[in-house]
Amino acid sequence: MRNSEHGFYSKTPPASVPLHESCAIPSPMYKLRYLVKIHDQEALSRTDQLWSELHTIYIVTAGQARLSTTNEQFTVDTGSVIVRRAGTILQHERKRGSVSPLQGFAIAFEPIEQEVDTWPFASVTSLTSHNMTDFVYDLAQACMCPEADNPFKLHMLFFQLLATLKEQVVQVTQEDHSWLDLTIKRIHDMYTHPLSREQLAREFNISPEHFSREFKKRTGLTFVEYITRLRIRIAQEHLMLSNPSLQELAELTGYRDTFYLSRKFKQVVGSAPTLYRKKPKKIVTLTFNYTASLIALGQIPHIGAVASWMSDRIQEQGMDQFEQRGEHEFIHNLDLIADAHPDLIVGYAPHANLDKLRQIAPTVLLPFEELDWQEQLLRLGRIAGLEANARQWLTQYDTLQQEANLTLDRCLGTVRGTAVCIFWIGESGAYIYGHGWGRASHVLYQTLGFSPPAHMKREGHLLTGYAHVPLSEVHLYAADYIFMSYPSELSQREVVDHLLHQERWSNLEAIRNNRVYTISDDMFYGFDPISMIEQLKHIMHQLTSHLSMVR
Repeated sequence: MRNSEHGFYSKTPPASVPLHESCAIPSPMYKLRYLVKIHDQEALSRTDQLWSELHTIYIVTAGQARLSTTNEQFTVDTGSVIVRRAGTILQHERKRGSVSPLQGFAIAFEPIEQEVDTWPFASVTSLTSHNMTDFVYDLAQACMCPEADNPFKLHMLFFQLLATLKEQVVQVTQEDHSWLDLTIKRIHDMYTHPLSREQLAREFNISPEHFSREFKKRTGLTFVEYITRLRIRIAQEHLMLSNPSLQELAELTGYRDTFYLSRKFKQVVGSAPTLYRKKPKKIVTLTFNYTASLIALGQIPHIGAVASWMSDRIQEQGMDQFEQRGEHEFIHNLDLIADAHPDLIVGYAPHANLDKLRQIAPTVLLPFEELDWQEQLLRLGRIAGLEANARQWLTQYDTLQQEANLTLDRCLGTVRGTAVCIFWIGESGAYIYGHGWGRASHVLYQTLGFSPPAHMKREGHLLTGYAHVPLSEVHLYAADYIFMSYPSELSQREVVDHLLHQERWSNLEAIRNNRVYTISDDMFYGFDPISMIEQLKHIMHQLTSHLSMVR
């Protein structure tokens, strides 16, 4: 209603608040301290140590890592949010890094009043929330470019982020502790064991009838249909990767005999297990490397993640008759996969959404950290029924490798020296990759026999696969031969150019001897056979052109 005397609109207070009484308003609990951008798992580890006495939120915008506390382990990837209470320690698996280095933001905050001991989260809370990235980008922008006419915006965004995070934690907690979620988890953990509706209903103290109604409402399937589909999905996955006997397949999937397995398999799939591998399949590939590998083998996916340079090459060769996407699109939008109705999904292991992917189609995830690129290609060949083509590619690569090494033996001698690929980001430094981790590391260190820089060995970065190196330390990783990828953004390129003209760089032996070569970060990303051969040819062209000029 309008107060005509004072010229403002007023709102009637709720009935629970008498007009003659004041309502006590609690003080804010926390204040924002720091916000930093993280470029890899090591940066996250250092930040976690520095901020051990501060509450911290980590929001992952790209990459993957495995973290643990004293009580649990979890994998984080794009869209993951971790809330860590002050004093809690996060352990980081040191075995290897990720094909895509972990990137994101870290936000530190602390109580406004030190005596406040209320904490609205668990000691470590982990959840997936893709819309939190929008909040953190806005918050980062407000930190970097504060608005003089709105000094409250930064803190408003921080409290909005906390409030949204708390709401999502409550929602996830309620969902995770429902009997239905526990039932579904039990099925996925115990599918090789006998399971019955009555057994699980009794365990959760509900009637079998209520169990059936709620289970079908949640999954769209009856209890028996759900278990059958899961077991048959897993049977399909085993058939794609190996050649088990029917008896072995029955034992792997929880069926009591081969006849019952064959009957159920044919009901769900439409063909007998013995014929399944030979059927043509509509495949969705979730990663750049596996899309390119299948195309090299002669299998065009129905939908695939494609790098930009590979997209141009595919178009030139007239093989672009499939839907091309970015890797991140499959992470954010599983409906994109479901709407394609694929016969098979292929990607990297581990994958946070494996159970959801299996509801769409059989899902084969290869442990890329444990397999070299040749073994991954052979497995993809087995999956596509094109293993002979995979072996032909490997034979072709071996021939090119032998020819390249004979050439380098004549030009350089049998002792190659050191080499390194530096992928500049700009003012935040560069990425440097070690053995067996893509980015031409296979080509330099395994194919051509170069050694990594001594500093990389001393720092132990070959164990993690890559290093994110600050701008001031990149020169420490110099080698006899340096291959560089430059940032595409002009301002960041200028930062790198300025650095390279400084004395500590101009005095490096590789620069004095004109042994610095430019590479494309896009073409030098993958370890599929097409990328590997292009990388090998490019490196050899750079080296031999330089050596012929020197002579």
